[in-house]
Amino acid sequence: MRNRDKARGKGRIKRVILTLFIIFILITSGVVVYGYSILNRLNSKENTTEQISINEPVNILILGVDAGDYENKTADNAKRSDTMILVRYIPENNKVYMLSLPRDTRVLINGDREKLNSAHRIGGETLAIETIEKMLGININYYAKVDYAGFRNCIDAIGGIDMEIPFNMDYDAYDISIHFTKGEIVHLDGKKAEEFVRWRKNNDGGGYAMGDLGRAATQQKFILKVAEKMKTPAGILKVPGLINTASKYVKTDMTPKTMLKYIFKLRNIDMSQIENRVLDGEAKYIGGVSYFIYDMEKNLEFLSNFKDSSTKTTEVEADKSKIRIKILNSTGVNGLAAKYKQNFEELGYNVISIGNYSKKQDFTLIEDYSNSNYGQIIYNDLGFGDFLEKHNEETEYDIIVILGDDSVK
Repeated sequence: MRNRDKARGKGRIKRVILTLFIIFILITSGVVVYGYSILNRLNSKENTTEQISINEPVNILILGVDAGDYENKTADNAKRSDTMILVRYIPENNKVYMLSLPRDTRVLINGDREKLNSAHRIGGETLAIETIEKMLGININYYAKVDYAGFRNCIDAIGGIDMEIPFNMDYDAYDISIHFTKGEIVHLDGKKAEEFVRWRKNNDGGGYAMGDLGRAATQQKFILKVAEKMKTPAGILKVPGLINTASKYVKTDMTPKTMLKYIFKLRNIDMSQIENRVLDGEAKYIGGVSYFIYDMEKNLEFLSNFKDSSTKTTEVEADKSKIRIKILNSTGVNGLAAKYKQNFEELGYNVISIGNYSKKQDFTLIEDYSNSNYGQIIYNDLGFGDFLEKHNEETEYDIIVILGDDSVK
């Protein structure tokens, strides 16, 4: 009898395990089918083909846009991208890199010096992508964009996140009221999560020592907390609701098929395989405006993780001896143009002429008259300045470099 009961017991255990396994398969299949049907409704651009193979490294730009003009309730309300995170996923070793781009980063847009977050306001995600690609010398394969309302609802869809508050946060403005106490563990629903990631300073002036850089670092920590939760059994059960919510608020140029492939690949990512950083540089006031000045040299090593073989090949294959350069000195420092002439020639460039520039410049400007992206190559070697494409103008030079105060080292 005991052996028979024991055998029955084992049989019951096996049946229970088998039943649970079948239920798991059914639930998983349901999530996939449900997810695909929902993702098909995602607010995306027309894009019926994958830009790259699912097994190749990919760069994805995450854009979080603000509310724009509060008085403008129309569809053409221009919005800035106050959160910009570049994500690199390498399937071969299941590695993820995240780079936050400060919104105040000083860039050149249509010939004018602007803050990076203005690129989206001026030309939408297309100009934002072009500006970031030019600044960093990388290719962006896909983008995903969400506004504050979408962010709040997505966080609510996963049941919120528990976070330790790093600072006393007390800030009241037109559209938001933020009040948290340092050291407390708070369960952040969508509304509170928005307050947490948007906070930068208090009404009395206290806040992150590094301003927007501190906020960007906190946003990364929050994203990692979300990733941790979504790997738990409770988080997995929230996936259908999250997909449903995202379909209403997220705009992307990835196809539903592509998104599902990445979801399956990333589901097993080890948190230790995620490296995150904020773009390196320094804050400066220029003409009474606060900017973040990107330091290319300090970012070279980390940025190399975002460059694929095609990007590197373009740089290597350029015949620098055929690039005709003119160097102008705007700083008044004697011998500066000659010094940079020597530096460029040591790198293999053809410097035809040097001279002085009539107007003093704070920042070096690289004017690109070529149709071969030489400005990007010069910028990568120089490591600072802005470059302006002037392809439609006639000149005997491919590049004119106007040295500004940032060239004096």
